[in-house]
Amino acid sequence: MTISSINKNKSNNRKAISFVELMICVIISALVLKIIFDFMSNTRNNYMYGVVNLQNLQDARLAINYLRSDFATACPMFTDPKEDSKNGFVNLQKARKQLFVTSKTNNDIKAELIQIHEHGLMFHKFVYGSFGDNPKVESVTYQYDKTSKTLTRTSDTKGTKVFNGIEDVKFALYTHEINPDVPILWVKISVHESANMYGSEKIGKPVELTTSISSSFINSSQNNKYWRYETGHQKL
Repeated sequence: MTISSINKNKSNNRKAISFVELMICVIISALVLKIIFDFMSNTRNNYMYGVVNLQNLQDARLAINYLRSDFATACPMFTDPKEDSKNGFVNLQKARKQLFVTSKTNNDIKAELIQIHEHGLMFHKFVYGSFGDNPKVESVTYQYDKTSKTLTRTSDTKGTKVFNGIEDVKFALYTHEINPDVPILWVKISVHESANMYGSEKIGKPVELTTSISSSFINSSQNNKYWRYETGHQKL
């Protein structure tokens, strides 16, 4: 056998692919395709997840705006004390000292005070443009439903407004040490989309929006004791 024929046989042997080498190539190709597919799938899911969260975040911000507007003119609802010549003014002064009802207080006062609970609010607010000795007020309530993850606002003039995608809501009343005579409403709204469509309820962490709101009418009624507040309110 000549040298040229030997080199030719070696060259032919190098061009041949064994079954093991073929299987290794197929496996590597499959792994690469799986990695690319998983990456594209996760990118798509994260995009969808971000869009839904943005919508919920917008609802939470809108709820904060409503709360700020409503509670800025919040007040307890008093009837005209002159209607009860015997106990009208006594009851009025009792109401002015308390103003609020929480889950830890008892309300034995003949007035509709401001109710603050961990997941709900109920109060009256002045109607814009209402003047006179007996200004008009309207009832406003906020109630959180954990099952549907919604915060519902109900008022006499605007009906019902539902804010969706709310993971949790907490209301609390406090006073700051700098000015302990001013009662402040503290609100925390948590937003977190944990729908089963994403395959896990542990995606991301809740975003918390907090705000503190005070009412000039509440502050004036509580701190200006020289003001007799002899006029009552009219329900809208």
